[in-house]
Amino acid sequence: MRYRINLATQPYQNERRFYSKWSALLILAAVVTGILIYGAVSGWRTSRVMGQKIAVEKENLKRLDAQEQADLAILNKPENRDVREKSQVLNGLIRRKEFSWTLIFADMERIMPTRIHVISITPRLAPNNDIELRLMVAGDSREKAIELIQHMEASKEFRDSRVLSESNTPKTTGQPGEVTLFEVSAVYVPAGAQPPAAEGSGK
Repeated sequence: MRYRINLATQPYQNERRFYSKWSALLILAAVVTGILIYGAVSGWRTSRVMGQKIAVEKENLKRLDAQEQADLAILNKPENRDVREKSQVLNGLIRRKEFSWTLIFADMERIMPTRIHVISITPRLAPNNDIELRLMVAGDSREKAIELIQHMEASKEFRDSRVLSESNTPKTTGQPGEVTLFEVSAVYVPAGAQPPAAEGSGK
């Protein structure tokens, strides 16, 4: 019976398998490290570009503010007061052209409740160039005035609607009872002056 005895001082080991296994792990670690470094560098570059853009926009905003202050200072000079007043008058005339009696009567007819009617309409140009309407309406109950305000609030053509005053007066037709008069105020926004609806809103 024969026995195989290995008398070598360094017994044989499968080193190829060891190196191939660890080489694959090292390559994978190098790839992951490269990806992380690339992501960090890309993020740093992106944040740097955004920071530069923000700095540029801040400088532009600061420059526009300075220009606005300079223009206001010029307009506020006594010798330029006439020019400023004329420009305000011209802006007011342009704004008044947006007001159409035909359109306002059509809008009022659309939202007017039953058993209430308009006695007078007085438009005026507010300091902020809004068209403010003062309406005197008559009805047989206070609920009708409230209904009118609710219709105005639901309409796109009217804003900040409110009742300014309320009073009662006898009927002029000889019938018994009283008529309730309401003074109503509202900001009128003509259809042509409204901002366009955003795309995709479905309206």
